[in-house]
Amino acid sequence: MQEKLEIRRCQVSRRVLLGKGGSDYGLFISKIGVDVVDDSGNLCNNDLMIFDSREKGYAQVIKKGTVNVSRGVTNAAIPFTSTGIAIPNAVVILYADGNYVELAVSDFAFTLFVPLTYPSMSSLGYSLYGTSTTGANTPSTTTVNYIVLRGRP
Repeated sequence: MQEKLEIRRCQVSRRVLLGKGGSDYGLFISKIGVDVVDDSGNLCNNDLMIFDSREKGYAQVIKKGTVNVSRGVTNAAIPFTSTGIAIPNAVVILYADGNYVELAVSDFAFTLFVPLTYPSMSSLGYSLYGTSTTGANTPSTTTVNYIVLRGRP
């Protein structure tokens, strides 16, 4: 009995490249539906990739910067990318020189908020040992350094 082999062709995106992309060599994987390289061999935008071996894995830095947040005001949303692409499970690391800052994160951006006064530690689920700042005014402006890492999909 002889079996018949059927070959089907379909158009798929070129999502995986092991080799030269642009002027760099590495392993590059793009998001579903996105070609990792164009017809000229140029790599797609970094925010369209889910893996780039040049960046050492899932914890790729996709954005970093500094923003000043005024007391009692939520800052304008800081997008993760310039193209508005969703970055699920992004990790946002903040450094506010010891000042209290509240963080809200979506798949596209994050916002920061500095309340008018410091909250009580018990409202955050902690016990306080030492001097309390509960009810004291927060700084009028808080400088926040941030870094956004690509999370695991």
